[in-house]
Amino acid sequence: MLFRSGVGAWWFGWARYTTTPGVLGLDEATATARLDKAGLDAKEGEAAYSENVAPGLVITTDPKPGGKVLDGGTVTLVLSLGPERYDVPQLAGQTEDQAQDALAATKLAFGSSKGRWSETVPEGQVIRTSPKAGTTLKPGATVDLVLSRGRKPIEVRDWTGKAVDDARAALEKRGLVVDVASEEYSDTVPEGVVISQDPTTGTLFRGDTVSFVVSKGPQLVEVPRVRAMGVEAATELLEGLGFQVRTEQSDNYLGLGFVFSSDPGQGEQVPKGSTITLFLI
Repeated sequence: MLFRSGVGAWWFGWARYTTTPGVLGLDEATATARLDKAGLDAKEGEAAYSENVAPGLVITTDPKPGGKVLDGGTVTLVLSLGPERYDVPQLAGQTEDQAQDALAATKLAFGSSKGRWSETVPEGQVIRTSPKAGTTLKPGATVDLVLSRGRKPIEVRDWTGKAVDDARAALEKRGLVVDVASEEYSDTVPEGVVISQDPTTGTLFRGDTVSFVVSKGPQLVEVPRVRAMGVEAATELLEGLGFQVRTEQSDNYLGLGFVFSSDPGQGEQVPKGSTITLFLI
């Protein structure tokens, strides 16, 4: 037989029941004190996430507020953990499979992946995430991965016959190192122009070196004094220095077979192989 006796108290046969007081939104200490005042014990149950109740406050009770519990019985309090959130883990350096497993372990979802060239991160490893590591997200939120495609290849063109300054500017702009291995005299390649290149073509990477042999232009030789020398001796001297020799009669030609002057003249710097004209007297 059920009947009520006093505020919040019920009798069923010989058992006395108490109505569970409302303690929702209270902290554990306050809720426990209110239950104790009602002649009930409090027990902390397993905490649960809540989007609306601040951490540490009561979300619900068992029995629920207004429910009946034996006088002196126990009411289980469920305390709030606050909103359920997860931080994006640090995934840099992991493979795509490892990163996906790590996301699943934190109740976050893998979104998509895209590749980017990287000079420092090996191919196939995570460079970064979007949102970035440490960002707090709701369960099931998607996280995208940026994966390394490895080092970016640089195609090298052949700069033979082109100005070395132009080659240097273009290659250094792309992150390559330019080395002028040597400079050589050339009768056919102008000064400052590339004679040869190593490698001439192919694929390199940032920081690799391209070596050049650069022209110094034709070798210059000083024209010696040949005035008053015999034509044969002067010719032998000039040809020994790498010049071509031709002869003409001077305006004062007397048929003596000696050199009156030369063109280019004594002391001038001219390319090796140039023609020196001897004017005979």
